[in-house]
Amino acid sequence: MIHTKNNRINSLLKTLILICFMLIISLPSQSQDRKKLEDQKAKIEREINAINAILKETKNTKRMSASELSILKRKIASRQKLIDNISKQMNMINGEILNTQKSIVEINNEISVLKKDYAKMLRYAQYNRTSTDKLLFIFSSKNYRQAYQRYVFFRQYGDMQKNMISNIKAKSDELEKKTNELSLKKKNQESLLQQEEKNKKSLTQEQQVKQRNINKLSKKEKQLTQQIRQKQAQRKKLQNQINAAIAAEVKRQAAIAAKKQKEALGKDADKPKATPGKKTEYVMSATPEEVKLSNSFASNRGRLPWPVEQGVVTSQFGTHPHPDIKGIMIENNGIDIQTPRASAIRAVFDGVVSRIFRGPTGQQNIIIRHGEYLTVYTNLSSVSVSVGSKVSTKQTLGIIYTNSDNVSEFNFQVWKGNSKQNPSAWIK
Repeated sequence: MIHTKNNRINSLLKTLILICFMLIISLPSQSQDRKKLEDQKAKIEREINAINAILKETKNTKRMSASELSILKRKIASRQKLIDNISKQMNMINGEILNTQKSIVEINNEISVLKKDYAKMLRYAQYNRTSTDKLLFIFSSKNYRQAYQRYVFFRQYGDMQKNMISNIKAKSDELEKKTNELSLKKKNQESLLQQEEKNKKSLTQEQQVKQRNINKLSKKEKQLTQQIRQKQAQRKKLQNQINAAIAAEVKRQAAIAAKKQKEALGKDADKPKATPGKKTEYVMSATPEEVKLSNSFASNRGRLPWPVEQGVVTSQFGTHPHPDIKGIMIENNGIDIQTPRASAIRAVFDGVVSRIFRGPTGQQNIIIRHGEYLTVYTNLSSVSVSVGSKVSTKQTLGIIYTNSDNVSEFNFQVWKGNSKQNPSAWIK
């Protein structure tokens, strides 16, 4: 009799432990993956908002602009990324819903088993167990320790049985509530996906209209190509000015470093000699402040703020074909960023204004030195800093020029001495 009771108690305890374990592992956490997708979605939406702001301005011009077509293509690509992002989130939510529903079914089954066992226990206690039975079970112990353990068991077991079903029922209600929340979110995501698909189709149609306008210019293809080549020539002249300014800054800093080195070694020290045919390498003036600034700039690679609050990259770093006109190659030592009208350009890091000069089209350009690194900002209609002034991160440098097509675009470059860098690898 007593042996049978012990077996039943042990069986029920094992069941309770198993259920608790299942409750712990039933809902695997996917919050990190969801958070990552949501952050990506927010980033894409910000880019689309920036494109919308730019397109709102360029549409006001009567002339069809190749820049407008280019940014429309970028918007279509961003829309597709957003749709893909939403689809991934929907798939993840579907998986969470299935897992939650499965957990609810399993827990409900366990609750059903526990209820049956609990009912059997009540019926057994009603017919076979009285207060005297409990006392006999306790007094039949082999020693005082066993008697005390049986007493404690009866006291705790009653509370455990009372709380078991209510706790699991509460957990079941929680899982059911979560399922309802996920189902609602799934519906919202499906609605959002439909809206994005519709926007993408409308945008594709708009791009086709713009492409037809370009096709109408086929009779003036030579004239259009000539205009682009003229723009490329102006771009090359500007880049030559930038290269010369950077070379002059490198030479100046190298001279300062050589002077300091001579002063440190003494007046009779030999003057450093340049090796014929060897490209001059950058040597910063090795003050503690310069070293600290250079190291700080380098350590922020990939985390520098954008040189504008709102903008879209329209041309990447390196040599690549023109996006709309065949047979024309673009050589870009930085990245082109298109912005809304009258946008302020800002420094991406602490530094000192090294050069301010006018380009071939009359617009102003700024070079800022950050130790051994330099950043370049072109096509400004006005500047708010002067040569030699110290600037801080995100400080306004000037206003970007807007051309006759209502396009506000500038070129941003990063250099380490005479070595050009890919700006996309440096900014966020």
